[in-house]
Amino acid sequence: MKFFCQQLIKTPMLLVFVFMLIFYGIVAVAMPAEINQYAVVTAIGIDKAEEEENNEIYELTLLTFVPVAQQSFTEKYKLVNGKGRSVSEAMDIASLNIGREIGLSHLKMIVLSKEIVQEGVFKFLDYLIRDIQISSSTKIVTTDTLAKEFLKTAQKLDNESSIKVSEHILFNSEYIYSTESTLETFFKGEFGPTHVGLMACLSSKSSDEQTMPTAGSDLSNGSGGDGQQSSSAEEIITQCHVYVFKNEELVVMLGEREMKKVNFVLGDYSNGSIVVKNITDNHFNDANLTFEIFDNTISYHIVYQNGIPVVNIDTSLTLRLSEIEQESEPLQENVELYVVSQTVTNALEKKVRNSMADGINIMREHQVDIADFYTILHNNNPKAFHKFLDSLEDSDDYLNHIVFKVSVRIYEK
Repeated sequence: MKFFCQQLIKTPMLLVFVFMLIFYGIVAVAMPAEINQYAVVTAIGIDKAEEEENNEIYELTLLTFVPVAQQSFTEKYKLVNGKGRSVSEAMDIASLNIGREIGLSHLKMIVLSKEIVQEGVFKFLDYLIRDIQISSSTKIVTTDTLAKEFLKTAQKLDNESSIKVSEHILFNSEYIYSTESTLETFFKGEFGPTHVGLMACLSSKSSDEQTMPTAGSDLSNGSGGDGQQSSSAEEIITQCHVYVFKNEELVVMLGEREMKKVNFVLGDYSNGSIVVKNITDNHFNDANLTFEIFDNTISYHIVYQNGIPVVNIDTSLTLRLSEIEQESEPLQENVELYVVSQTVTNALEKKVRNSMADGINIMREHQVDIADFYTILHNNNPKAFHKFLDSLEDSDDYLNHIVFKVSVRIYEK
């Protein structure tokens, strides 16, 4: 011990290290555990509440996971509400109501009610996007109901189903009729050259109203380990629209069919299906044929004619026949060995080509460049493109002055 003390005196840095070890060790032991300090928020809902004394009041609903130290780990979610004249004030009230600090590092989803979207989303998101804890990959969606009612359904899904709402959104984004909206993709579009941002609209419905692929939970018996939806599920989450914003304002709501047509132009899907109806050839008689999409490629080739850009969109789709429906026969599945004739191929190419033309017209009608042709043309030939823009009376209406040509090639798998 005497030798140790002598060494400490001879080595001042060692003395400082021992002091810091003792001091911070005592502080660490005295501090409360973080697990008892924070409420982990996985989703936030923002609604417009009633007015109080001529002041607009907003209600914040937090789907929280409160960690509890115990031998067996069980996820328990609860909803916490807070009302205030701003998102910041409502967040503070919610923190007081739960008795813990709000932790946003695990936030997966922000849900905005329809009223909030119509009032203007940016002033509500401003507080959240300034928080460095929130990831740019956080999903941002709107709902056609109250956000707090939507999160009640989400709470049951997170508690009782292996199909989480965030996973449902990701699943939808892989299909031809949907889109994935995150903070990053939304603000990248809004603050990009087109000033166009997309936001998915989700709905909470009873199971008998189901019309699209959903994430559901069996509220009476729980859900199976394989994550499949039970037929007795009482509530479901479904995508109903895609909201399109331009210059911070809601411009148009696109339904499933409209978004499918626009996505053909974007090539922004990895699977899905295409149905061609009333096919008659050597193999079929007035049949409806369903094809699965296995692969797609899209490319844009641009030339200028008399100063006007001509955009040639070349699309290739690899499809496989999956179902045959004929009036005189029952629905047939597992029909991969059927020969697809040129008549069917022509019908598929025509349908995709018409859908792409409709998608371009949707963007033209509302002056929303969802496909970001602005960047495509600028990167191809900046000088020629900006000369073209300068020649227009309204440069914001450039989509109506671009010539689009579409070619489609179908391959059978």
